[in-house]
Amino acid sequence: MVAPWIRDGYVPGGGTAQIALIALSTARLPDPLPVSRKQHGMPDEGDGPEAIALVARDRAEDPRWFEEQVIGPFTELIASDLGEAAAARALTAEHAYVIEAQLADPDDLGHIQAAWALAKCVCEEGAAIVIDVYAARAHLGAEVAALAPDRAFDVMHEVTFFFDEDGEDTMAAWSLGLVKFGRPDLVLLGVPKAGATEAAVLLRDVAAMLAAGERVEPGDAVAGPDGRTLVAEAFDPSSSSVVAVEGAAIVLR
Repeated sequence: MVAPWIRDGYVPGGGTAQIALIALSTARLPDPLPVSRKQHGMPDEGDGPEAIALVARDRAEDPRWFEEQVIGPFTELIASDLGEAAAARALTAEHAYVIEAQLADPDDLGHIQAAWALAKCVCEEGAAIVIDVYAARAHLGAEVAALAPDRAFDVMHEVTFFFDEDGEDTMAAWSLGLVKFGRPDLVLLGVPKAGATEAAVLLRDVAAMLAAGERVEPGDAVAGPDGRTLVAEAFDPSSSSVVAVEGAAIVLR
């Protein structure tokens, strides 16, 4: 029996949780897939398994669409995360297995477990690369296949942090992937370059809190790991030319 990952700080009233994984394969995989709750970590309870859907898309059906919608948007990401050899391998993919779920303000994270359980099965059957769309991260299929089915939740597997210069001596930092929990992404502006590690710890800690079900809204005070208190504000995309988030986000000042 695989229990859903709990949200021990759950506060109702959050947004829709969404996850999207794309597994790329050069060979067609078995249909139906041999998904096992015990072997792959599919939770036995909750709404997550019912919310998940898998759709197979074949390059041969519409080569142009497959290139423009499945391969093209993620080639640079794959090269950055996994190297040029993996990107070249992705270009030869003939099949894409799209795993998606949308769940209104879930009180557990079973939908995320269910998505990775399907991805693990797909990768055991031969998929070479998995793209985590909302976290903007690529994984080798072998690494996904090796995921322990009974592993504990790890926020750093689900969320990615990005840094870019926003001034001569400062950086912007932001998260991608918190939509998986029905929560807005986080933004920090004007971070001193020497403070990148502290910024990453802050983003990690607040992201973990949101994954656990807490909510942060404009006007809320957020305690930082160094004892500082930050104030949450709605992020205005026009306030930064480097931050790349989609949808609503919270800037911590």
